[in-house]
Amino acid sequence: MLLTAPHVALIVDLNTMDDTGLPWAFLDEAPDPARIRPGRYLLVASGVTRAIALVTDITDGIVHLRPLHGLVTTNAHLLNDPNRLAR
Repeated sequence: MLLTAPHVALIVDLNTMDDTGLPWAFLDEAPDPARIRPGRYLLVASGVTRAIALVTDITDGIVHLRPLHGLVTTNAHLLNDPNRLAR
């Protein structure tokens, strides 16, 4: 159960992918770039769409993300611990 409403950590066009096959965004456009690190789950936004996504890597200021299937409410438990990393 989430104790507070999650804040969007990164704006990303979920329909645009680069040669990695993953959506991407610029790290310096994040409200709090320190929160963005590989293995971390984030709430991302694309227009009015929200999703939970896994940060797969950060290269030269480009953040690659793997959006999770399902509703934000289904995956929101992954946001509870800011130190939690994917296994």
